[in-house]
Order: sequence, then C-alpha cells, then structure tokens
Amino acid sequence: MLHRAARPRREQTARTDCRCADTIVFAPGHEFVVTRAASPQFAQPIRVRMIRERTDRHTYHGWAWIEVYEIDGYGKAVDRRELYVMPAGLIPTNPSPPLPTRSGGGPGSHRE
Repeated sequence: MLHRAARPRREQTARTDCRCADTIVFAPGHEFVVTRAASPQFAQPIRVRMIRERTDRHTYHGWAWIEVYEIDGYGKAVDRRELYVMPAGLIPTNPSPPLPTRSGGGPGSHRE
C-alpha cells in the first residue's frame, strides 16, 4: 500500500490588497483598458473605471473578480459590470478629462 505525504494546509487569511500588488493596484477611480490579455472574452477592448475588487469570491491563482463602470470615449460611465480578469493583463490609462460644464448663460447669470 502506498502512503501519500500529507499536504500542508492552506490557511485562509483576510486580504487587504490586490493579489497582484506588484503589478496592478486596485483603487476606486483607477482606469484600465481591458483586452484579451486580461480575459479571452474581450476581443474588442473596453475602457473601465474601478469600483472595487470582489475579495469574497474564490478564484484561480492570477485571476480576480472586479466591479467596474464601463466608460465611453468621453469618460462617462455607461454600464456597471462585474468582470473575471487576469489583473496582470489590465492596461492602466490616464484618467478621463472632465466633461465640459456649462458656465453662465442662463437667466439671472448676467454679471456686471
């Protein structure tokens, strides 16, 4: 009869940072481009703004669940999504420039 060596038990610890802290830092507001490098489903890249990493879900090593806002070319959120990605494949981007705002021009906005 063969005896197998006992495997060391994995200990579950509370995580306070991303599992890939050496490559990507997840913080609310950070923006990324998601391509096939992050997940095969993204043949067409999308731009997203980070909400949070879902640490309550179990994943394979090197993968993560994240909650994001998909953003359009103007930097405006168009959809909220949960994505299963390889953080090492996310491409950090510069934050979107703020949308132009209206200044003055309305009734009672005349300055003298």
